[in-house]
Amino acid sequence: MLANLDLKSNWLILIAMVVLIIVVTGALTFYFMQEDVFRIDPEVQLQPEREYQLTYWDYPLFIGQEEEYTEFLEEAIADFNDMYPNIKVDYEILSFLEGESRLQERLKEGNPPDIYNDIFGSKFFSEELQIPVNIYFAEGDLGDYNQAAIKSFYADQRVWGLPNWVLPQVWVGNKSLLTEADLDLNEIQTVGWDWQQFSEVAQQINDLGRDNSIIFNPHNSQLLFHLLSQQGREQFLCQEEGLLLEAEELKLAFQFLRELQEKQVFPESTQEMNKQLLPDFWQGQAGVIAPINMWLLNNFYQREAEQQRVDLTLIPPPGIEQQEQLPLEVGGLVLFRQQEYQGHEHSKATYKFAEFINRQKNLFLAEKLKVVPAYLPLQSLWAQEVDLRSEIKEDILSYAQRGTPKQLDSFASLAVQRQIEELLAQAYQDFWLTEKSIAEIVNEVMTESQQLVAAQREEE
Repeated sequence: MLANLDLKSNWLILIAMVVLIIVVTGALTFYFMQEDVFRIDPEVQLQPEREYQLTYWDYPLFIGQEEEYTEFLEEAIADFNDMYPNIKVDYEILSFLEGESRLQERLKEGNPPDIYNDIFGSKFFSEELQIPVNIYFAEGDLGDYNQAAIKSFYADQRVWGLPNWVLPQVWVGNKSLLTEADLDLNEIQTVGWDWQQFSEVAQQINDLGRDNSIIFNPHNSQLLFHLLSQQGREQFLCQEEGLLLEAEELKLAFQFLRELQEKQVFPESTQEMNKQLLPDFWQGQAGVIAPINMWLLNNFYQREAEQQRVDLTLIPPPGIEQQEQLPLEVGGLVLFRQQEYQGHEHSKATYKFAEFINRQKNLFLAEKLKVVPAYLPLQSLWAQEVDLRSEIKEDILSYAQRGTPKQLDSFASLAVQRQIEELLAQAYQDFWLTEKSIAEIVNEVMTESQQLVAAQREEE
């Protein structure tokens, strides 16, 4: 009899334990997987007796000065450890060519680094493993950043990274040639200019003689994205609306380039203009060159300081109509968790280091790279300390305030968005390097883009 009672009691205890486990598991599942989103507790406190080991992936941002950048990182980590001695940071300097593909491989394995310096402006990699940083923002933090920079990291009602810097997508001009061509530089730098104005100025520069020309890089499709952006097309895809890119927008961009070709404002060998870009500019023959990336722009700043032959000026890409806005590139820090989750405290430690680099050490990077800090409290210091002519600094800050970045509608659109960008990049090269007509090029892009969107809809 007593044995039966003991057995019954044991079964009741066992059942109670099972129920308790189910309840607790259910509660945790609700906490972590509500709305199919992994939940992280931002209020968790770091434990001073516990050691947190972080991995940080970066690039050799100071090309030709890798040792200086490594020294900067090591000093930054040491300064951070003075504040948080129990957060250890291992850094790795990636190859420019292979860095992003390595990140993608580690994401597939479910084991990305804790922090990745997204200098290429991709911003969105994995909704499953990427950490939305806005969960850690205190009240007012959002307003401390350039709002266009925050917008570029915004998708699915979350902010998916800490913007480090903004770089207006400008073209470089020879001020003396532009002035000889009767261009009002102050006006176009303030309110922008249109394609017709640009075409007329390009013709006048060419008419000045001395082999003067306009030089566009036929191998860098960023210029096509500039022309689309200046038509108001920064986003190519929307999850709800589908394909946003329109054939007419693409057609107009290529027609603008074709008209410039027909006016013979480019060097004779248009397919190899990229080889003439630098020498022709410094010989005073190129009136405008485009597109320009961060490292090339810094090369221009350095060369201009060493010689006085060319007075460099920064000009906005022209638009189909005159407009003040211009494209904006944004770099920033992207945070990840691992598939085998290391806990809320680890994620909090990850954010602490990212915030430190972003807000306390980013001024040094912005000064060296000649880019504007996205964190607004640093901008006045940058303006005082960056080694640039005051005219150039004023132009960059003005452009940064009115820039418009590329943005993504949702992570669901990510793969197709990038495939469309690849189609556009190929179309740009086809325009310069093949005999395809504009109609053929546009039709190929639109047909393949629509097929990609249709395939995505079927998968959903």
